[in-house]
Amino acid sequence: MGKIRFKFIRGEQVKYISHLDMMKTFERAIRRANIPVKYSQGFNPHPQLVFGLPLSVGVTSEAEYADIEIDGELAPSVFLQQLNTQLPEGLKVTDAKESRAKSNIMASVAFASYDIFIKTGLDALELQEKLDEFMKSESVVVKKESKSKVRDVDIKPMIHRLELTNYEKGKSTVCISAFLSAGSSANLKPELLFSALKEKSMPDIRLAGIHRTGLFISGKGKMVDPLDPDVLKG
Repeated sequence: MGKIRFKFIRGEQVKYISHLDMMKTFERAIRRANIPVKYSQGFNPHPQLVFGLPLSVGVTSEAEYADIEIDGELAPSVFLQQLNTQLPEGLKVTDAKESRAKSNIMASVAFASYDIFIKTGLDALELQEKLDEFMKSESVVVKKESKSKVRDVDIKPMIHRLELTNYEKGKSTVCISAFLSAGSSANLKPELLFSALKEKSMPDIRLAGIHRTGLFISGKGKMVDPLDPDVLKG
């Protein structure tokens, strides 16, 4: 048949497992569900399964994506049903489509959206003013760690939208929605954005949680969902 691209959620029950452990969990579920997955060649064959942008430990998501190559015939709807019977609580496939996309999901992702939950004593007006001031900055330079070194990086070009979306008077936890660059060419993790907000604008805020709300592909001058029909037809 070829390739299936599927969407899944990662809930509270599994938010503390690593990306590697999540991959292994899916591989076990695929075997137990008797899904005819295609394997790589060589001495250590592994399922042809590619995930999108990895989530950090502790982050939940309603919009994770992966590509799987099928060896034989399997309808996406049957794939979804069979795989869900073997996945643990907290992981659930919510959509699946046949894919002829030119690039795999990992190489395609360009943007991600998040809800960042913070605890603060500031009121809505103060919060919005500080967010506006932060976004008006010409640059936001932070220290970014890689495997080998720490370097200064200007993250401002990677912040495309930042807004207060959920504020209730008397509630200490509020939500900031962020639309950020993501993927191989430029990638801003929401944890680093939170650190920048705390360091440069809101020193008293505390992180209460992060939830990914979307992943997006850049194509034909616009941002689209990875399951968009125009993307999947190749």
